Amino acid sequence: MTKNRLFAVSGIALLTALAGCQSVGPDYTAPNFDLVGAYTPEVPVIAASQADHGRWWESTTDPVLQSLIDEGVANNIDLKIAISRIRAAAAAARGVGAANGPTVGASLDGSAERSTSSRASGDHVDELGYGAGIDFSWTADIWGGQAREEQVAEADYLRQVYLREDVYRTMIADIITNYIELRGAQKRLALLQDSLDLQRQTSNIVQVRLQTGLGSELDLSRARAEVSDLEATVPTLQISIDRLINAISILVGAQPGTHRDLLLDASPLPEFQSSPPIGIPADLLRRRPDVRAAELALIGATSQIGVETATLYPELTLSGSLALGVTGYGTGPIVRTAMAAVGALLDATLYDGGERRANITVAEEEAEQAFLTYRQTLLNAIDDVESAIYGYVGAMQQRDSLIASVQHHRDAFEQSRVRYVQGLSDFLDVLDSQRSLTSALQSLADAETDLELETINLYSAAGLSVEDVERYAAQHGVTLING
Repeated sequence: MTKNRLFAVSGIALLTALAGCQSVGPDYTAPNFDLVGAYTPEVPVIAASQADHGRWWESTTDPVLQSLIDEGVANNIDLKIAISRIRAAAAAARGVGAANGPTVGASLDGSAERSTSSRASGDHVDELGYGAGIDFSWTADIWGGQAREEQVAEADYLRQVYLREDVYRTMIADIITNYIELRGAQKRLALLQDSLDLQRQTSNIVQVRLQTGLGSELDLSRARAEVSDLEATVPTLQISIDRLINAISILVGAQPGTHRDLLLDASPLPEFQSSPPIGIPADLLRRRPDVRAAELALIGATSQIGVETATLYPELTLSGSLALGVTGYGTGPIVRTAMAAVGALLDATLYDGGERRANITVAEEEAEQAFLTYRQTLLNAIDDVESAIYGYVGAMQQRDSLIASVQHHRDAFEQSRVRYVQGLSDFLDVLDSQRSLTSALQSLADAETDLELETINLYSAAGLSVEDVERYAAQHGVTLING
């Protein structure tokens, strides 16, 4: 082996050994957001006897709601889209890994030839032959650009897993929220029907008093007007009920109206036997899948800087081929050939007008944007929890006050009606007290519904339990970054 050839082979071996030994660009370091150790409002004790359970919706005592949740998990369209994106990201990650590996090709050819002499005898020679070959090429990852590409692909895959989990979280909350609003509307409709029956009874009393000479046409007109006002409210509530039933059907991936028979009969507001741990703001870094997805976007953007930086340096490609051939079958002499070749190409861009440097700057700015998005997502998650706490506490106080208010209005109505029958008070007193009772009952129903909704908001804002997320990830072969 000549000295020059020895130097060439040694140089190639050295560059090959360097492949994968270093990766240009920054390595990801998790940001420290220096979060305050507690929420601004005091976390309420929702149910001290309830066990902490990340998937709290599984503890509902309402079989209809549980069946809707199960149907949504199986058929929700947004969830199916998220799952498809996971599969696509996984395939893309496999494609990146395959593209960075060696490429092997094969070829096979055959030939047939006949040559005829120009002599009168017309002698001819038949030649048959075939050839086969194999070739390969591989680009060494000297600067770690390919490794960075694989990090980008893996981060996107993991991000899609967490985005799927976030769709799961929000889908469950949407189904339960619409279900609670439906049951609340049905309860308000039932209260309205009771108030309507009561007002009709009052109108009948006024009519009887008018016939006996103890009432007036004015009182009867007022009583009938109140009945008509209540009757006019019924269609509005019925429209709301119909729309909520359709919304629930869509959420579970069914055609609007599919669940009308199932949901048309009124039921009490659902109850849950467990609740998620609210924890502290730092817990949202692990519990909220949207926060985890935002961090993975930052990880991918950071790795992309290395991908672009690697383009500044030379690229080494190794290639080789092996070809075998046989000719001469027929009337000619048989000739066998074999040829092998190995080569190396060192490719370097000397001038590109600053394109590669510009691409690095773009990647750096996109990483900065991903960092800010990550921080904003975390702040929004904290705000979700704090807003839900405020909403829950306020709804609890409002409901408790309205319970007392309803009792007072009910007493006032009974007293005014008795006094009116006895001729001791004006009919306007009965009308006002009955109107106030109806309003108070409706407000209490709204407050109970709002309290349930704020509870669901708080449960959803707390996120999924990390154990369940990690279990799901492990089932799909996912290595968690912060797990």
